[in-house]
Amino acid sequence: MSNQILKMKRWQKQVQAGNECFNAHQLFAAVAHYQSAKQLAWHLFRYWEDPAEAVAVVIISYHNLADLYLRRLQPEMAGNELDRVHDSLLQEIATESDSPRYQALLSGLRRTYQALLEFNQQHRPDQVGALQDRYEAELLAG
Repeated sequence: MSNQILKMKRWQKQVQAGNECFNAHQLFAAVAHYQSAKQLAWHLFRYWEDPAEAVAVVIISYHNLADLYLRRLQPEMAGNELDRVHDSLLQEIATESDSPRYQALLSGLRRTYQALLEFNQQHRPDQVGALQDRYEAELLAG
């Protein structure tokens, strides 16, 4: 079994363990698992052969943490995770214009934008307009 497949299995185990802790309301333990999954996700992102899977793994890792922070009544932390994943994918797409990963990143950006928009509508309504303007500018730049 390749090193990357082993890392994917480790990522899956960390997410599963985080989900189990989350469901059992063991939120501090869940954070540790989700943080570990996030680190593994970035390593997989760099080397995983399927770009769509690689992007999805990264997004899932951040969104799990955002959900956890919302459960802990920490919307500012949740928003930070959603902002980070969106900004990280933006940085990646800037260097991938001629790459097979470009379409996967573009799809991922749509997903992270939608999550940010929904989050902002509920938790940061004063930032919805700025987010929409920023997204339009990002689309024009890309």
